[in-house]
Amino acid sequence: MSRKKQIQRLQRFCEHIAQKTERLEEYSHRYSWVRGVTFFAILAFGYFTSGAINDYVYVFGILVGIIGFLYLADRHQKVHKAIEKLGYLKEVKQQHIARLQLDWKGIPKRRYDKDLKDHSFANDLDIVGNYSLHHMVDTSLYEGGSQKLLNWLMNEFPVEEDIMQRQELVQDLIPLQAFRDKLSVIGRYTQSHTSEKDWTEKQMLVWLRQPERTGYKLPLLILSGLSVSTLTMATLAWIGMLPVIAPLASLLMYLSYYKLSSDKIAGLFDAAYQMEKMLGRFRELLLHVEEFEVSNKQSLAQLLKVFQSAETKPSVYLRKVEKLTGAASLQANQVVWPLVNLILPWDMYYSMKMEKLKKEFEPRLTEWLDTFYELEALNSLANFGALHRAYTFPELTNDSEILFEAKELGHPLIPANQKVTNNFKVEEGKDLFLITGSNMAGKSTFLRTVGINLCLAFAGAPVNAVALKTNLFRVFTSINVKDSLEGGLSHFYAEVRRLRTLLDKLGNEEELPLFYFVDEIFKGTNNRERFQGSTAFLKEIAGKHGVGMVSTHDLELASLEKEIPELSNWHFAETIENGRMSFEYKIKEGPCPTTNALKIMKMEGLPVE
Repeated sequence: MSRKKQIQRLQRFCEHIAQKTERLEEYSHRYSWVRGVTFFAILAFGYFTSGAINDYVYVFGILVGIIGFLYLADRHQKVHKAIEKLGYLKEVKQQHIARLQLDWKGIPKRRYDKDLKDHSFANDLDIVGNYSLHHMVDTSLYEGGSQKLLNWLMNEFPVEEDIMQRQELVQDLIPLQAFRDKLSVIGRYTQSHTSEKDWTEKQMLVWLRQPERTGYKLPLLILSGLSVSTLTMATLAWIGMLPVIAPLASLLMYLSYYKLSSDKIAGLFDAAYQMEKMLGRFRELLLHVEEFEVSNKQSLAQLLKVFQSAETKPSVYLRKVEKLTGAASLQANQVVWPLVNLILPWDMYYSMKMEKLKKEFEPRLTEWLDTFYELEALNSLANFGALHRAYTFPELTNDSEILFEAKELGHPLIPANQKVTNNFKVEEGKDLFLITGSNMAGKSTFLRTVGINLCLAFAGAPVNAVALKTNLFRVFTSINVKDSLEGGLSHFYAEVRRLRTLLDKLGNEEELPLFYFVDEIFKGTNNRERFQGSTAFLKEIAGKHGVGMVSTHDLELASLEKEIPELSNWHFAETIENGRMSFEYKIKEGPCPTTNALKIMKMEGLPVE
């Protein structure tokens, strides 16, 4: 399906959702009207028939009216919920359209505060931040899922087994559009009903991982004995066999000891309340995954086993937790709670049960959340693949002759109507590419195109190519080097330090070979020193443990092809017709035959000699 047809299909789906929402809103208005009529009918029945009909008929009529009103309220609530979820489904589909059109305003922003200046490639290849690959691909609703996806995209040491496993899972998930969208809708609905006071998943895990409080048995034994003693003495005092002072003394001892042991029940209500709230939020999400039929997708079935196995599935533990937290939340009832604890060590008993539950529940919740976050990250890649059907899954090889080969390779962050694709191949022994070309001809973009597709490939995602096969590489870039006022570094010195890091990484032959990208080498210094430095650097890196692409404006460097066997010249060129400049953005063999700096200056009215 073409991109245009996909957009039209999604737009029709949004229109269908809007029509369905209108019908449900009509139902909602009717329910509101009927509920109002029912309420006043109950009041009228109660007022006008009081004392005029048989008491049993009167009570029966009131009960029927109340049950009918509650039924209508429940149905009305379900309609409201359906309307809200349809709104979120429309939002999901609209974001699909925005991702296809690269309409950044329609794609939720992803916040990332860590400093990436020392990362091997994330900043230069637009992996993270606004208008980045992560921004475009990530459909996660939870921080854990978003972070896991980012870790895959930023992985500096790819592992073939992990990549192949993710590829298989993404391929299993691509056809499951309804499953992915429903998961997203449930998540959005759940988050919209979350209070700022509610614990996050991290806070819940921190609480569950606290050291287990012990020493409950002796206080429970003593309190139980005092409770039985108080009740027995109270009974005997009531029938006149003991003075009233006896049960009062026993009760005072019970309350005093309860007070001394209060540290063991501290935080019970808050913890029970927060656990109940969090499980309520995640319940529908977990059950949706638990009840989903995987059919013949073995990799996906293995991933979801933790949700669907009889021993570990959430529904079993949710019932157990809800039963306990319900009892432990008795403190919410300020009338019943004091009376119960006055005669029974209720809070003490359920604090002990809660401590045991923490020990049992923590590993389960940790496993569910870790797997759910992985599923969210995989769903992001699957959605990326579903929206870009022309993209392909790369083939990972260990070829000793062809190290990298791509057909119609494009940049996924360039709009389709502006994108130009290229074929590119790296062969053993010819693995250093010197790319020359005029300003704006496409050198930097091509370096980023190869780099960003390697990141997609090693994350387990489809790549923007008709076909791509590659060996495993570490990726390193020196493209968007920035100076540092705080550190007192000039642009040139910052670039020198970056290239020093590149040499160090190339010297480590115990790790994977490096695929490195250097844009406008030594552009921060004068022509003579830039040429000398670039010449020495290219000679140094040639034949080292990796593949390199280096762009430059210095056409004189093209002569190094005669001195460096591993180096080959490539270029991007432009044409000027009728005073207008046009670019083909196609990479070609050989050094660039033209320059355009003076032409651009002249076209813009600057003096040129």
